[in-house]
Amino acid sequence: MPSRSRGRLLLGLAVVSLVVVGGVRTSSTNIVTADEVVAEDLYTVGGRTIVEGVVDGDLVVAGSSLTITGTVTGDVVGVVAGTVRVTGTVGGSLRVAALRVESAGAIADDAAMLTVEARVDGSAGRDVMVVGGDARVGATVGRDLLAQVWRLRVEGDVSGKVIARADDLEVAAGARVGDDVTVQVTDRLEVSPEAEIGGRVIEREILAPVWAKATTRLVAWLSLPALLVAGILLSWVFRGTARRAPEIAGERPWKSALVGLALVVLPPLASLPLFLSLVGIPLALVILVAWLLALVLGPIPALTRWGTALLGGRGGWMAGFVAGAVVWRGAVWLLAPISAALYLAAIVVGLGSFTLAAWERRRVPPEDDWRPLAPAGP
Repeated sequence: MPSRSRGRLLLGLAVVSLVVVGGVRTSSTNIVTADEVVAEDLYTVGGRTIVEGVVDGDLVVAGSSLTITGTVTGDVVGVVAGTVRVTGTVGGSLRVAALRVESAGAIADDAAMLTVEARVDGSAGRDVMVVGGDARVGATVGRDLLAQVWRLRVEGDVSGKVIARADDLEVAAGARVGDDVTVQVTDRLEVSPEAEIGGRVIEREILAPVWAKATTRLVAWLSLPALLVAGILLSWVFRGTARRAPEIAGERPWKSALVGLALVVLPPLASLPLFLSLVGIPLALVILVAWLLALVLGPIPALTRWGTALLGGRGGWMAGFVAGAVVWRGAVWLLAPISAALYLAAIVVGLGSFTLAAWERRRVPPEDDWRPLAPAGP
C-alpha cells in the first residue's frame, strides 16, 4: 500500500477509535460527578476538568485546570494552563505539562511533569520525573527520582536513586533514599545529617557541551552588529517616529521610563488569561511575540539619545546611535553587578519614548516621515 494511502487509513482509524472507543467533552467545565462512572477513555478540551467519580480508562486533558479527587483506572495525560491537582487515585501513569502540579494521591506507575512549580506527595509506584522550576518531593517513590529543576527539596521516601540537576538542592531531615544521590548543582547542595541515604552522594561537575559554548560566544559576538542593523531598519521603517523618540527620551525620561515599564510588565500578564481558552491562544502568542520584539528593539531610542549627548550632537542620528549602542553594550559586559539595571534602563526609557513619539505622530501624514533627518542635538 502506498505510504500516503497508509497514512490516510491510519488517520481514519484514529478518528474512528476516538469517536467509538473514547468519549469527548468540550465545555468551560467538564465534570465527572461522584456518582458517575465513565466506562471508556475520556477526552476533555477547554476550561476546567474535574473528576470526582470514576473514569474506567485513560484521561486526556487540554484545558485550564485539572482536578482529580476520584479514580482514573488508566493513564492521565494533559496540557494544562493552570493547576493540576491530584488527591485521588491514578491506576496508570500521570504525564502532564502545567503551570503548577500538586499531587497528594496514589499513582500506580510513573509521575512525569513539566511545570513551573511541583508539590509531589502521596505515592508513585515507579519513577517520578520533574522538569521545571521549583519542586518539593515528599512522596513515597517506588523506584527513582529524576529531576532537572531550578530548586529541588527531597523530603520523602525514594526506594531507588535520586538523579538531579539543579541550582539549589536539599535532601531534608527525615528523607530516605535507598541508593545513590547523584547531583549536578550550580549553587547550593545541602544534605541533612538526619537524612538516610543507602548509597553515596556523588557530585558531578557541570560541563557545558562544546556546541553550547560555541553558540553562546557566537550570539555574544553577533548581538552588537544585529542591534545596529535593527536600529537602522527601525529608523528607515518608522522614520519620523525614530527621529522624535530620542528627543522625548531626553525631554521626558521619567515619563518615558514609566510608560516603558508598563509595556514591559503588562503584555505577559494580559496574555495569561488568553491561554485559558483555545480561542485566545493565537492572540496570546501574537502579544508575546510582539512583546519579545519590543524588548529587542526597545533600547534603540534611549541609546541614540545617550550617544548623541556623548558626541555633543556631532555626526547626527546615526552616529549617536552607533556610539550609544557600543558604549552601552560594553558597559553591560564590563559592569556585571549593574548590568541588569543598565539593560532595563535602556529598555524602559527607549520603549516608552518610542511609544510616546508614535502617539504624538498619530495624526501626521505618512509622507512626512520621509523628510530628510535633521542633525540631532545633544
